[in-house]
Amino acid sequence: MYISVVWRMEGLTKMEKFILAYLWHEYFGAVYYSSGKEKPEEYLAKSFLKDVIQFSSPYYRDALNLAIKSIQKLINYWMIEVSGYEVKLTSYGQQVASSISKKELEQIKEDISKGKIN
Repeated sequence: MYISVVWRMEGLTKMEKFILAYLWHEYFGAVYYSSGKEKPEEYLAKSFLKDVIQFSSPYYRDALNLAIKSIQKLINYWMIEVSGYEVKLTSYGQQVASSISKKELEQIKEDISKGKIN
């Protein structure tokens, strides 16, 4: 089973790893939200990025677009589940996210804050 997780990790982008690890380490795998009129993916992307990159940053728009696409991909790959009020890691998503260390998450956050989003 470990081999498949390692293989899957290599196929993930930095932003996808960030979202999975952020949900795992910061929210224990699930968080409730209220997006109002925004699409859930957009609201969640903004929420996850708010502590990592400044809205005024020249990289913010690119990071936001990539985060939205990453959330959509993680939903399609059954790693996260988004309902009208909750986002949570699936059991597969938990398996992958748990293999991303807190230290690696902090490095990814630092990279995103500097505009290194790819």
